[in-house]
Amino acid sequence: MAVLTSCAFTGHRPSHFSFQYDESAPGCIQLKAVLKKQILRLHHRGITDFYSGCALGLDLWAGEAVLSLKRQNPDLQLHCIIPFEGQERRWKAADQDRYSNLLKRSCEVLVLSPRYFSGCYHARNRYLVDHTDVLLGVYDYKNQESSGTGYTVHYALSHNKPVLLIHPETLVVYARAPVFSSGA
Repeated sequence: MAVLTSCAFTGHRPSHFSFQYDESAPGCIQLKAVLKKQILRLHHRGITDFYSGCALGLDLWAGEAVLSLKRQNPDLQLHCIIPFEGQERRWKAADQDRYSNLLKRSCEVLVLSPRYFSGCYHARNRYLVDHTDVLLGVYDYKNQESSGTGYTVHYALSHNKPVLLIHPETLVVYARAPVFSSGA
């Protein structure tokens, strides 16, 4: 079995969750706790490098979780993969500040394009999958929703990458690859 050292994140923007933008909602707090627990489990399996696309929602939450866990696990590294320069320009000021803080505290910031283009988010998602060993996402696989998250999950599976998914409502964690079948 190959040694797994890197993981990418995928998940929806806040508007796709039942709690929307309310991060104080119990559902959001619980989701973040499950996400953090899965990052720790992956770390215990040898994964030290985590890659985020830094979009609002799951990407930012996952990046913040990695940086929070880094205090007790200094070998954790956060890589920020940005689809295009200025992706945050239309965000609220508070979200721009969170984004800026995340980038400053990461070990790498890679901007894939100097400007927006049709398909830049898919290009970013493919980069994330192509440059990591595992995909951790928040996604309802049975829903088969057409979204960037769905595209990324299916792209990872089509490239035989292990995929670990957290259901967005039930928070049940399940694997879409045998490498995680025990103890995920």
